[in-house]
Amino acid sequence: MRFSNVGRYLACVVLSLLLINGCSLVFNRPSSSPTAVAPPAVNPELLAGQDLVALTQPGPWSHITGLIGYGDRLWFANSVAFANHNSADIYSYAPDTGETRYEHHLFSQSVGQPLVADGLLYWPFEDPRFSADLGEYMVTNGEAWQWHILPQGKAFHVHTMVANEDELFAGTGAWAGRLQRSRDSGQTWEVIYEHPTPPRQVSRVTELAVLNNQLYLGVTALQEDGIKLLKQAATMPRPIANWPKGKRVNDLTIYNEWLYAINLNPDDSSTVWRTQGQQSEQVIGLDGYLIRALAAGPEALWAVSSHTGGGFLWHSSDGITWTAAHQFESVRPLDVAVYGGNIYVGAQDANGSGVLFGPNAPAMASTPMQTPTLPTQTISLSSLQVQRSLQQLDTVLTSDSSYAKGNTQDVLAEALKPLALCNLADVGDALSQRLNGSLPQVTASLFEGIVSEPATDVVQWYLLWAIDLNGYGHIPVELLATLWTTPSNSREKYWQPAPAAAWAAAQIGQADDETLAALIARLSFADDPLWLKSDFVGALSALTGEQFGYDEVAWQTWWTQQASSE
Repeated sequence: MRFSNVGRYLACVVLSLLLINGCSLVFNRPSSSPTAVAPPAVNPELLAGQDLVALTQPGPWSHITGLIGYGDRLWFANSVAFANHNSADIYSYAPDTGETRYEHHLFSQSVGQPLVADGLLYWPFEDPRFSADLGEYMVTNGEAWQWHILPQGKAFHVHTMVANEDELFAGTGAWAGRLQRSRDSGQTWEVIYEHPTPPRQVSRVTELAVLNNQLYLGVTALQEDGIKLLKQAATMPRPIANWPKGKRVNDLTIYNEWLYAINLNPDDSSTVWRTQGQQSEQVIGLDGYLIRALAAGPEALWAVSSHTGGGFLWHSSDGITWTAAHQFESVRPLDVAVYGGNIYVGAQDANGSGVLFGPNAPAMASTPMQTPTLPTQTISLSSLQVQRSLQQLDTVLTSDSSYAKGNTQDVLAEALKPLALCNLADVGDALSQRLNGSLPQVTASLFEGIVSEPATDVVQWYLLWAIDLNGYGHIPVELLATLWTTPSNSREKYWQPAPAAAWAAAQIGQADDETLAALIARLSFADDPLWLKSDFVGALSALTGEQFGYDEVAWQTWWTQQASSE
């Protein structure tokens, strides 16, 4: 069958949108089993006598990933990592007491690789649900949280972040993968590299690491025949010499002056390689196993592999010779981390639930860190600039042409961006007033015209996005009670206002009794999908400081006690 030019274009757009708007972990973690090999001998003594046991299954979602030590706790994400799904919750685990704590909800379909830098913990939004075509991430000092964007460069995903000296870097994905840099703790960002990508194709900067003060980039470009591990040079990143060609590179990990990575080869097999920048070589000790993740400790390099029905935890002191240290039965290992001298593994169990493995409590933990001040992200607007920006916004909102060209989200986000970042109460109030303003009774065209939604819903969605970022305004409680009537779609992208309103209320700190009552009441809406309930759980947790997670009875009991104490 031959496609016409139009047919080829539409097919390319649809495929690209599936790649763009889907959770990229589908592409960053091989999901098929390799050719069967003989099971290795297992030496549990490599775990120094601390057996790996199931420590916690904290939430309803199917995967535990993003393991990272921060302060005196191990942090991780509970989400649905291999399919489009609107769920991403952050938890922490205390090795000394065994306590698991619900920390925060992310308005993202999954999470990128987290980062600890200058005493702060960064969580990239791997697939931001607002779909404003700008990258997003959260930053926390362990107590407070702030939501930031990457104001420059189209980005559908923020896959990874890394720090080098006084600079932050973020790897993003869109029609072209980009490397962004901030020299002021995320106040401003600039695009410093854009991966050469054919029109209507997709590429992503999915991995970042620093070895000997040199920045390395792992690129995902499934359609491209070439080396996907690059090193930053004076003018632009260059491919690593002697590294094999492939479709992508995963899990950049530094150990003993070597950079290790998982290379997805052109035939869809995967192998582990390492480089020192000039010299590269294959790590054949893991050949034949599907390696999911790598982690470096002070005296050993660790890896996890999975296969049908289970998986292994691997140990190597030299990076070349590998021995299985633990076998998982009916459990799929997904991530591994070294924290407090102990090994922790994020996984999916036989029942499809996310589970964290590690040594039984009490176990060693790192020393708590001080709580640094969170960085801000604000641009200055004069009164005249505010007035002009609001006038320009009204022109955009009331023009039929804003909704007809297939990129409504870009048009609205660009008009709203200066207002979203100015952090002015008057602007927040002005944006809130426009939530129920008069709008054209038309359909908004989104994502190259593939998606059509009522313009009123789309405008409310992006006004809520701007109110969130501005930090001021008022969220009408009736938006929190809007019945969920939208049919499910494969992208899991929606513009009905309830989830965005819950996120907005949390971001601006709208904790009055009427708002809290509406959030509590929403937990009992029987027709809401569970991921929508997670938005309201997250809003309640952020506004009250309570950590009941998905325990609806505990929330109802708490609310009754609050009412009786007044």
